[in-house]
Amino acid sequence: MRAIPLGAEASVGDFQRYPGCRFTITCSLCGWTKAYNPERVVRRLRELRAGGYATPLSRVGARVQWPCPGCGRLKWRAGLAWPAGLQPDEVRRMTNRYRN
Repeated sequence: MRAIPLGAEASVGDFQRYPGCRFTITCSLCGWTKAYNPERVVRRLRELRAGGYATPLSRVGARVQWPCPGCGRLKWRAGLAWPAGLQPDEVRRMTNRYRN
């Protein structure tokens, strides 16, 4: 996964600006990462009445309460990333498709 550099004010809904990206939960201590479909994360936040598109990524990372499979501790951060196999020309193609 290639992380997308976002500022502290980034929200879950920012995935719409980056076609093909995935929502990631990363252990801050050991670096273990799990990727999710961003639409599914938003849907789950709404089911729990814990947020939606405007929810800051930092709040989502703080809500994760399961231990890391790599180190067994609880220190998560959330972010957005592109899958490793996604090429820049594919991102451009998806951007044009969504735009038109």
